[in-house]
Amino acid sequence: MEIFKVIGVGLIGVCAVIVLRATENRYAVLATVATGAVILIIALNSLQGAIVGLHGIIDKTGVDEELFATLLKIVGIGYVTEYTSELCADADCASIGKKVAFAGKIAIFLLAIPIVTALIGIVGELAEGV
Repeated sequence: MEIFKVIGVGLIGVCAVIVLRATENRYAVLATVATGAVILIIALNSLQGAIVGLHGIIDKTGVDEELFATLLKIVGIGYVTEYTSELCADADCASIGKKVAFAGKIAIFLLAIPIVTALIGIVGELAEGV
């Protein structure tokens, strides 16, 4: 299972960071970034199958594929900004991380406008039918 790989990489990364903080503190941040990158790669590889499955559902239901792509972008932006924000906090730059998170929220808001517009249109159509 992929989660055991993530746990193993995480534990090895934590041990490396602890050792590096005691000897060469400046390399501890690099070990943190490297560990996070490996965990991110493992997680993204396991998401690939889920995305393919969701595409199959979208094809069968006839939902607009552009809205689905926008939804995936929103989720991706959320994860990437959270990851980057936490990475900034690990590097003792929490204020930069908060600004990254804020920018991510703005990007998500802007991407959500077409989805909200489509939902309002659907609700309007349903209200006319009543």
